[in-house]
Amino acid sequence: MIGKFRLYPKEDGFVSFIWLIFILIPIIAMFPYDNIDKKLALATLGIFVVTYRNCLFNGKWFPFWMALMYGISLFYTMYFGYIYLFIYPAWMIGFIPMKKHVFKYYYIALLCTLTPVPFSLSQLPEYVTQDLKITIFVYGFFICAAPFAGRSIRKQAELRKQMYQSTQRMEYVIKQEERYRIARDLHDTLGQSLSIMTIKTELAGKLLDKDSERAKKEIAEVAETSRGTLQTVREIVSSMRHVLIAEEMITIEKSLRAAKIILSTEGEELTSELATDLQNTVSYCLRECVTNVIRHSRASHCRIIIEKSDVDYIFTVADDGKGMKDSIQGNGLTGLKERIESICGKLEFTQKNGMKVIFTVPVDKKEEPIHD
Repeated sequence: MIGKFRLYPKEDGFVSFIWLIFILIPIIAMFPYDNIDKKLALATLGIFVVTYRNCLFNGKWFPFWMALMYGISLFYTMYFGYIYLFIYPAWMIGFIPMKKHVFKYYYIALLCTLTPVPFSLSQLPEYVTQDLKITIFVYGFFICAAPFAGRSIRKQAELRKQMYQSTQRMEYVIKQEERYRIARDLHDTLGQSLSIMTIKTELAGKLLDKDSERAKKEIAEVAETSRGTLQTVREIVSSMRHVLIAEEMITIEKSLRAAKIILSTEGEELTSELATDLQNTVSYCLRECVTNVIRHSRASHCRIIIEKSDVDYIFTVADDGKGMKDSIQGNGLTGLKERIESICGKLEFTQKNGMKVIFTVPVDKKEEPIHD
């Protein structure tokens, strides 16, 4: 199945393309395009824009696209003196989530690519070289510092997002706590009253002398009704004590933070639509997935995505670790599959660029009544 084409990543939005406005500088500077060299340079600039867009998706071809960006930036620097094209790959390796040692490799590659730049000045006209010396020095310093600045800004943005998500979860949990309080009040007041009613009607049934048989029968029915009402209250209270996804997400975030793994989520607001018994099962599944991430993946990022289609809720737990290779069946996924199938869902997983577990819950799955 061919996936839907996206011009830019959904989570980043169109803002990623705003920075391409600086591409207008060489486009305008080379006008008019009256020779083959300028036309070739313009075509190369078009390839650079496509490469920049592809890098934003951080897919399996990311190293290739980054190498191409480095090469085009070096080409423009050596033949036209436009060193500021290096700003794009420099910021890119800072903003794209990657492990520390991977970031180090890309940064070293950037420095190596910049090495020929001072020697390229001798190939440019003398009047151009004089004007570019200061510019190249300033831009070169900025380019070397940009990856670290971008990485710092990205981490701060992730922390702000986590704080916002934590606040949203806490608000939801506070509302749920109020629901628990009401449930406790029902149990302590109405439940106790019904218990006393049962005891008194049973006692009255034993003490009545007039038409005692009928009285006993009627009172026994009242006692039976009161017992049924009491059981109903207990069922209501019991049904309100399931583990909610919002509660589980708080625990998950704490666990991942302790393991020094960054958590990001999407679509948490959809979880409030699920029935409470389904939330209990989904909470367990999320917990099991995250436990595997912590124990086996050696990841630095974990992402939980919740989506809704016409027929299913789709839960995705992905990490950027080493995967679990041949130990999949021994890491809780068998039990996870059984739980998912018990609510008519499906489970699948992949191990490219880390581990990705996807499970679904039917939209029309209703909460079943509780029977003791």
